[in-house]
Amino acid sequence: MMKMTTLIIAVALATIAVFAAEAQATSTGSAPPLGALKKHETVLQRAGAAGGMWHYYDEREPARWTRINFGHSWGAYFPMADRVAAGTRLHVYFSKPERPIGVDINAWPTTEGRAWDYARPAGKRQGLLSTLKPVRQDGKTIGWNVFFRVNEPDRHYYLKLTSRWKRVPGTHISYGHIVYAFHVKTR
Repeated sequence: MMKMTTLIIAVALATIAVFAAEAQATSTGSAPPLGALKKHETVLQRAGAAGGMWHYYDEREPARWTRINFGHSWGAYFPMADRVAAGTRLHVYFSKPERPIGVDINAWPTTEGRAWDYARPAGKRQGLLSTLKPVRQDGKTIGWNVFFRVNEPDRHYYLKLTSRWKRVPGTHISYGHIVYAFHVKTR
């Protein structure tokens, strides 16, 4: 019984250490946070940068601020569509504890080119209203959710979400603006 209790405590401490390391890595790491499109707790799609610019502090000699340019954000590699009901509330989760200074979500009904191959959104752009809420664990903010709705029935939503984080003077916290691409189809 004692060995089992010790094992459980060791696993719990290791899990906490991993979460703490992930939170720290997303604050100061060289890669921007991944975005996860979710419906309730189910992950529909994951996305890295589809455009934008990211700044991080590179501690290798000589230590300095470094910038990564992810190119234009006109087009994107949109994933195959996940089907959701019209009126569904979706959200995108970012595993970065710092609050974004801005988030914009735009949707287009189609693309020029195949969506899974580099494509430009086409048709009338629609800005979607969104709400930003912190994700907390053990009293600390570990990330942010951006909530929005896809209301029109029988429509493709080629989504581009742009998030922006500002530089925090006196720290080595990564910052920049990143564009993410997602794709859903309503029924």
